[in-house]
Amino acid sequence: MAGLTFMLMVGLCPGGGLRAADAVPPGSPASTPVTASLEFKETPYIITSQVVPQTRQATPFAHEPAAAGNTTRGFLNLAGSGNAIPFLWQRTAGKLYLNLNHRPDFSTNAPGVTVAHASSLGTVQMFNNLHLPFVSLAGERPLLADLEIYDLGSQPYVILMVRSFWQGRVTLSGRDWQVGLVPNTLGSSEEGRLLLRSWERRERPFTIAATGLDTIPFSRKLFLDGHAYGLKLVTNAPAGAAGPALQFAEQSVALGDLKITGQFIQRLVLPDGPYLVVLDQPAGVVKIPTGNYGQPDVLLARNGTEAYSLAGGLPGGASYGRLSGGRISVDEKAPAELTAGGPLTNGVTASRSGEELVLSYHLTGIGGETYQLANDNRTHPPEFAIRQGARKIASGQFEFG
Repeated sequence: MAGLTFMLMVGLCPGGGLRAADAVPPGSPASTPVTASLEFKETPYIITSQVVPQTRQATPFAHEPAAAGNTTRGFLNLAGSGNAIPFLWQRTAGKLYLNLNHRPDFSTNAPGVTVAHASSLGTVQMFNNLHLPFVSLAGERPLLADLEIYDLGSQPYVILMVRSFWQGRVTLSGRDWQVGLVPNTLGSSEEGRLLLRSWERRERPFTIAATGLDTIPFSRKLFLDGHAYGLKLVTNAPAGAAGPALQFAEQSVALGDLKITGQFIQRLVLPDGPYLVVLDQPAGVVKIPTGNYGQPDVLLARNGTEAYSLAGGLPGGASYGRLSGGRISVDEKAPAELTAGGPLTNGVTASRSGEELVLSYHLTGIGGETYQLANDNRTHPPEFAIRQGARKIASGQFEFG
């Protein structure tokens, strides 16, 4: 192979100021909890999109509006008890009726009935700016979402695109953070995802899928910036606050050394341990709570180029490759070692499919983990060339997929 190019090797070059997390000595006293009141925030961009499970209903609901061509009825089954929303979709008219009080009654006098109009007609219709009720451990809170409905015949395909979250500001050990909650509308965890990033990055768009690893799984035990916290979701909001709140109570914890071999790490998240460990710009040896951890999620960044490897997988099950090796064990006696990060290597796997030669591109870190660019420039895909001696016999570009 010759001529294989990729922008990341240029962007992630050696150098730059990286720092290790400051350590909190074990045995330091627990502190008074710090509370972050959360407020509802709507966004012009999509934070997460998920396919909505449905329960179809063959018989009409009570007091349905007059039929207008093809009609589909049933329940949109959002996660949690009491979150099913009765719906009636009149595809020909481009109308979507929802009963936001969860009652199977579409009378014009029935409380909670709303009608949305599709932005375009056809077999795929989009319904924008829907304010849906959603009950979770944080209580019943609003949810701004778009619904995209595909007509697949007997069963429509419904995608919920969430465009809201709860956010606030908290100061921990002298550093300001944006914290928040993104509701998990379909999964088993009612608490959803925890937004956690520096206050300076608060206006940057984010998704729960990958971008910047700005969101992490909600955990009641969090290790951040060298400090251990007990994290509590307060549903009874403090006086004067309309939304839920997050409480951070610093805890004493035994620490051990973790040696990180790799460069350009912007954020590293260690799951499945005594604490959910979040390390920003770690380098060299850092101290984290002792215990056993799973393989990490890693974000690399350099000169505006970012790439991520999600060992634990995306919400919904997709994964971009695991590090080689098993669990990471950290104790007080000897440092543990984690091999992950840059520099990254471009690679190609060649396989045969019938009479075709299939070339698969991959980008790997020093631990064998697979990375995906966070900001793909698909106008300049990687290129390849095949040579037999000095003679080039084939060339082309890789397709995204």
